Amino acid sequence: MENEQTSRVASIWVGDDGIARIIHVPGAEVTLEDARETMAAYKKLNNGKRLPLFIDTKTMKSLSRDARHFYASDEAAACASAAAIIVGTPVSRVLGNFYLGLSNPHLPTRLFSEEGEALAWLQGFAA
Repeated sequence: MENEQTSRVASIWVGDDGIARIIHVPGAEVTLEDARETMAAYKKLNNGKRLPLFIDTKTMKSLSRDARHFYASDEAAACASAAAIIVGTPVSRVLGNFYLGLSNPHLPTRLFSEEGEALAWLQGFAA
């Protein structure tokens, strides 16, 4: 896929709809270093724009506390207009709820189980 970036734990690209996608690899155990690498890859694609983020965590195994706080920080919020987190397993739902409940993200963020619903919600934040 053209204009795709990768990190150790995810593939990142921007769709024709202006929504950035972060798709985690199966079994990803995301550390702070991974979160920083994934954010750097996203920044290479967004051309300085605050794009809405579609984040697929369905097959993620874990997200460290430091990574969770990094993703909820002002630094991360400065790079995105909103985040839709796709959950599909009990583990991904628990991780998503921890993120929302404990990290207090600094941008509009919602959990979804349906990709279509998530993309429709994100369209309201696309430039």
